[in-house]
Amino acid sequence: MFVIILSNALNYTSGFQEGDWVNYTNFRYVTSAATDQSIIYFGTTGGIIRYDRYAKRWLDPLTVTDGIPHERIEDIAYDPSNGRIWVRTPGGNAYYQPTFRQWYSGGEFPYELAQNDFSRRDFTVLTTEFGYSYIDGVLSDINMREFPLTKGVNDDYYNLYVGTWGLGPVIINTRYGDLNMLPFGPYNDDISTIANIGDKLWLGDNRFSGGALTLYDRAKEEWDWFLTRYTDGLASSQLTSGISGSSDIWLGTGYGLVRYQANGNDFTAFADFASLPSTLVLSVAANSIGVFVGTDNGLGFIPMTDKSKDDDSNSTGIDKTGKNENRPFRFPVKSLIGFRINCLEIIEDQLYVGTSRGVLRVRYENNNEFEYVNTPGGMLSTEIYDIEPSGDSLFFLTNRDIQIINLKSEESSSLTDYRYFDRWRLRYLEIDGENIWAATDIGLWKYRISDGYSRLFTVGDGMISDDIRGMVLDGDYIWLATPRGLIRFYWNDPGRID
Repeated sequence: MFVIILSNALNYTSGFQEGDWVNYTNFRYVTSAATDQSIIYFGTTGGIIRYDRYAKRWLDPLTVTDGIPHERIEDIAYDPSNGRIWVRTPGGNAYYQPTFRQWYSGGEFPYELAQNDFSRRDFTVLTTEFGYSYIDGVLSDINMREFPLTKGVNDDYYNLYVGTWGLGPVIINTRYGDLNMLPFGPYNDDISTIANIGDKLWLGDNRFSGGALTLYDRAKEEWDWFLTRYTDGLASSQLTSGISGSSDIWLGTGYGLVRYQANGNDFTAFADFASLPSTLVLSVAANSIGVFVGTDNGLGFIPMTDKSKDDDSNSTGIDKTGKNENRPFRFPVKSLIGFRINCLEIIEDQLYVGTSRGVLRVRYENNNEFEYVNTPGGMLSTEIYDIEPSGDSLFFLTNRDIQIINLKSEESSSLTDYRYFDRWRLRYLEIDGENIWAATDIGLWKYRISDGYSRLFTVGDGMISDDIRGMVLDGDYIWLATPRGLIRFYWNDPGRID
């Protein structure tokens, strides 16, 4: 008797391959686990996450955009006879062939191969990281939140890889009774924006309660979460902007400006009308003399004391009076009241300000007045959402198009795509030297400077969402913040022509 299983390969629709588009969603809720010779596979409510137990590092996750029938993995199993990774989902069964990096739909899920080496009866008490405790299969934090352990697999080297319901995977050393966290991915998938500071990406979300900032260290490939409810000095997880100062990191949020000191993992909030025109911070720029803070009701300025430039202590280093006599100039603590300050860009000794009423600039060291910047045709007399310098030119992003001014020749030009002019809303701008990238609410727009070729990337290409709320250019990659998660796009793949 012969049994024929019909299955269909689940391919990218537009010539992309696995790894070109990598989507990170909420992977904190683990339903199942499996292992082959080297990789631990965790099934979650957002897809599959993979951990290389020999290299001790995370691999790229696998989600619906890679070919899984449904984002929720109900069970997962490894078949050693052919190397397949099987999943059972609400959208049907499928298996992954690692050799070909390909998903295939259909077939019967091999229940007999599904594995679970974790039993709460085997571990009554475990030693945990600071701030957590474990008793009878439940992990608790200092705020009395409970995270039950779900399913896990053993690697035969005294390591048990177990999922939790709410904190992602953990590792239990069965010989010594230790439990360590393995966080991966954004805390929430409804991402407000993304900020690139050094080797780290900061992600916010749109949660008014239960929100968190996510920190991803790209160099170390480590993830960390800061919950607003339990983190002193962090009142809002709605990140809007971020910048590195002389020694600290400054984050704009939906409720004030936040200073982060990495050496002490400390947050300090500035969320009062004495220091800012409004608590809704939209943009941030910083240099050695202070922090410029764009809000929905004007521009704020927080001057630095001389001590703060070199002092690594926990002192805030802020001249809250604005009367530091050692400063050679005095920039107003509050200005442009009534303007919505969407973006800030420091270029040499000038501060460019993109507002709801156009572009202004000021030579901040000479106590000059703000002056408007415009084209001969008045094309910048509208709301400006982003400012990006490149070469001798400045690029200004409006709701529908990009205005360009050459600072040497003072010539101006416009750039848009009339196929989408009445449909899209432009939000962020990046330039890599060869291409102009625009984040929009209908996808990622690429414009090739050399020949004027343009293309709009959408969910049909492998994105988890078309609605892009933030963008970071990172060498050969572009990171995108969306309501459904974080996207990493390998835009400069030499083997692919877009």
